[in-house]
Amino acid sequence: MAKKNKKSLFNLKKKKFNKKNHKKKQQQDCYCLGLGPKMINSINIALKEGDDIHVRKIVEGLSEYELADLIEVLDIGSRKKLIEILGDRINPEVFPELNNVVQEQVIETLEEPQLVKIANELDSDDVVEILEHMDEDEQHHIIEQLSPDLKYQVQSSLSYPEDSAGRLMTREFVSMPDDWTVKDAKEFLLRNEELPEDFYDIFLTDTKYHPTGQIALDKLLRAKPNQRLSDIMDGEVVPIDVDTDQEEVAHMFREYGWMSAMVVDKRGHLVGVITIDDVVNVIHEEVSEDIMHLSGTEEGDVYRSVFSIFKSRIVWLVTNLFATIIAASVVKGFQEIIAQISVLAVLMPIVASMGGTTGNQTLAVVVRALATKELTSHNTLRVIGKEFMVGLFNGMLFAFLIAVITHFWFPEHQMISVIIAVAMLINLTIASLAGILIPLLLNRLKVDPAVASGVFLIAITDSGGFFIFLGLAKLLLF
Repeated sequence: MAKKNKKSLFNLKKKKFNKKNHKKKQQQDCYCLGLGPKMINSINIALKEGDDIHVRKIVEGLSEYELADLIEVLDIGSRKKLIEILGDRINPEVFPELNNVVQEQVIETLEEPQLVKIANELDSDDVVEILEHMDEDEQHHIIEQLSPDLKYQVQSSLSYPEDSAGRLMTREFVSMPDDWTVKDAKEFLLRNEELPEDFYDIFLTDTKYHPTGQIALDKLLRAKPNQRLSDIMDGEVVPIDVDTDQEEVAHMFREYGWMSAMVVDKRGHLVGVITIDDVVNVIHEEVSEDIMHLSGTEEGDVYRSVFSIFKSRIVWLVTNLFATIIAASVVKGFQEIIAQISVLAVLMPIVASMGGTTGNQTLAVVVRALATKELTSHNTLRVIGKEFMVGLFNGMLFAFLIAVITHFWFPEHQMISVIIAVAMLINLTIASLAGILIPLLLNRLKVDPAVASGVFLIAITDSGGFFIFLGLAKLLLF
């Protein structure tokens, strides 16, 4: 973060220990020894019996990673009891390791003074992550009780939009003036005791604290002492604006092959750094979110209460109910011919189901392509044409198969074999087009395609499939 004095020539803050997945992977062997079924069972028994002393004794030997895992595997009631027993004695480093849903539940259990004490021992971005789950009044009360430096950092981060680079960036990085020599840089690194725990790049700025380049640590170590940093730096600077959406940040890392990137404010000043481990977390979150949204669920449902899951899913189910009512209304309009030829009732779900499956395949591909920026204005028409041809080929193949099956299944209704074949061809082609056009339209309207596409697709493939099949039957048989 830039400051208006000579100390602004470099930015040194302790880098948060945010290699979550990496570190947790490293300690899996430890989990097998320290956090096995017997220990979890012992904790559950002690919690049920109200044996607080025994609970504390068991938990004392756990690392923050193990304790985070323990909190997550407990049911909601036991989880609440454990947090009440530990109180503000819980290791603050446990919080960044918790699933977001569990983190919210733990925060709700703690009193405000306990939260303040914990927050003052965490890095600013971890505190921001905790405060994001609270309303503005609660945020304000806690922020006012933080240490001055942490208070400034947290307020600054919260001023940026949610899911933006400003929220994602870390303020713990090494920055130096680009007119320093390699000797100056090495001496500074050797004598400074407040360097981040882990860093691989040094970021360079001019006198106005605008980023000019960066140097990999190994390159600095191999350089000659009298060389200037500006002569050996990587000068291809592509800074990220603080307001950039985190999905766009992830896309830039993928496109440029970055390990780290500089974040600048509106004045072009270097204010933070985003590292690859943060981006990996973003990719995981965004992919999980899209997958969950496509099915009307939410990430973290495994940790939520029954009523909370019920509330989150009911909206999706109600919406789907109306979509199926529309489809049922279509069928209702043909009930007279269905009553006369009951075979139609047996076969019509096949057309609708195949259309839904085909559309969902296209939908999954397109939603992912939109999220990864693989689908652009330059290739949209080509992709639409490709999906049309795929739908057409699928339609031709399955039209033939269902016609043959229907012919042998209902030999007394030969014309229906032709009808269902034509309906299958049309519906699968339409479904493929709907699978790409719906998310493209929603994306153009600034609506998340992962959330809303499924409902519209169901309405089209079910209602369309029934209408095409029954409509053709009415036209050709009556």
